[in-house]
Amino acid sequence: MRPLLIFIIPPIAGAVIGFVTNAVAIRMLFRPLKEICVFGVRLPFTPGVLPKQRYKLALSIGAMVERELLTAEVIRRRLANDDVCQKIDTLISDTTEKMYPSFADAVIQFLRKSDIRRELEAKGRIFLRNIILQLNVFQRFFLSAGQYDLTLEEKMPQIIAALISDAENLLQQEKTKKILIEAANAYVNQKITGGADAQIEQILKTIDIKTLVSQRIDSLDMLRVERIILDVMADQFKWINIFGAILGFLIGSFQVLFMWIINR
Repeated sequence: MRPLLIFIIPPIAGAVIGFVTNAVAIRMLFRPLKEICVFGVRLPFTPGVLPKQRYKLALSIGAMVERELLTAEVIRRRLANDDVCQKIDTLISDTTEKMYPSFADAVIQFLRKSDIRRELEAKGRIFLRNIILQLNVFQRFFLSAGQYDLTLEEKMPQIIAALISDAENLLQQEKTKKILIEAANAYVNQKITGGADAQIEQILKTIDIKTLVSQRIDSLDMLRVERIILDVMADQFKWINIFGAILGFLIGSFQVLFMWIINR
């Protein structure tokens, strides 16, 4: 029985040691969260690797995101995708649809202001005189004889009021609403996409992606970071532990084989 144990125990012990060693090494990535001192001397490997290097890690991730992930070219390609364009169109369309009643009301309220109406009446009289000047002598004589020109000038307040009323009715029609919304959508879409494309570099510089990402990562609670990493890499860490056990088992087996060869 004893010779058999000599062959069995080293591989099993090696497997256990390999598994535990890898598990402890993984744990030491996150723990302890703070340094541990004994008689004023900091114990090695405290705090854990990630808590100790979190600021450098945050800077590295921030630089990587700025250099590789959120570049101007990446954003341009993303904005050019059909799905993004469709989402932008839908968003703009929904917004203009909701804003149209307020827009139409604002236009009518603007036209009904007393100073605006007076300005429109003055412009209407000037427009009327310019038209009359385009007529020939006979036509102008006919208008003057019948005092139609004076009548039109006197009626200008009623004419402007009627025009405003017609404009209000026109703005409330579905056909007009559809035409104006489509025109607004096209204009806004062009301004957004064109403006964004021209200003992407400046926007990224202003935001400072590297600093923003690094500060955000550095501010995360390490327990939360640990949970996130463990949730994402649980399977990988499990296989690292298993590989440690296999490697330890093989090392123990080689030791048994080596001792058996020596003692022959």
